[in-house]
Amino acid sequence: MRMLSRRGFCGGISAALYSLTAGAKTARADDFKVTFYNTFPPLSFENDRREITGILPDAIAEILGRRVGLPVVTHGLPWARAQALVQDGNADAFFTNPTPARLEYAMFTHRAAIETKTELFYALDNPRRAEIEAIRNVEQLAGFRQGDYVGNGFAEVTFKGLQVDVTPTLDSVFRKIAAGRLDFFVGNDLVAKSVLKKTVLGEKIRSFQVDIGRPSQFHIGIRKTFPDVAPLIEKADTATEAALADGTLTRIVAAYTV
Repeated sequence: MRMLSRRGFCGGISAALYSLTAGAKTARADDFKVTFYNTFPPLSFENDRREITGILPDAIAEILGRRVGLPVVTHGLPWARAQALVQDGNADAFFTNPTPARLEYAMFTHRAAIETKTELFYALDNPRRAEIEAIRNVEQLAGFRQGDYVGNGFAEVTFKGLQVDVTPTLDSVFRKIAAGRLDFFVGNDLVAKSVLKKTVLGEKIRSFQVDIGRPSQFHIGIRKTFPDVAPLIEKADTATEAALADGTLTRIVAAYTV
C-alpha cells in the first residue's frame, strides 16, 4: 500500500491515503480513487498545499485505507465533476447521500459513517434565551431575528416566508448574534461548528438540535463496475461499524468542529 501521512490529529491517527489534487500527479493503475467536493468545509476542502482534507477524506482514510487496506488516493473537484468521474468509471468511489440517481451506478454501505444535523445557534446572554431554547421546529422561528449567510441553499428552501437577515459570511452572522443584533442561526451543525471554532465567540454561543430540515447521511458509495464490489461494500460496512463503536469517527469530526 502506498501511504502518505497528511496531518496528525486525535491522538496521532495517521492518514492512510495519498492525497491527489487536480493535475498534481497521475494515480497508479491499482490505486483506489475516491472523489470529493473540493469546497465543502469542514467536510471536504483543499488546504494550502491543495491537498483535499476534511472530515470525509479523513474518514475514508480510516475506513478504507487503514481498516480495509485499500491503496486510497483522493481527488478534490467541483461536485458535479466528482460524481461524474464515479459514474463513468474514471474514479472508484465517493462519500455522499445515496440518492436514487446515484444508486443507479453505485453501491452504498448500509451504515452512514458521518451524519449532519440541524442545530440552532444562539447567545447565552440573549434576553429571550428561555423562549429560544424552547424552539424545536420551523413554525416556532417566526417572531425572532434570524440570521443566515449569502448562498445558503438550505436556508432559501427551508425558511421561505420567514424574515431572515442575510449576511455575506457565517462568521459575521455569529458576530451579530454575540453582539445581540440577531437571535439565532439555524443550519448544518458541522459547518457551523467549524466556522464557530475559528472565531473567539465559543464561550458566548451555544447550540442545540432542532427538527428542521432533513439530516445528511454520508455513506461510502463504490461504482457498480468495480471488481467484487459487493464483498468490498461488506468490508467497508464492517470497518465503519468498528470505527463508530471505538469512537474514531467521533474524534475525526471533533478535530474540525470542537
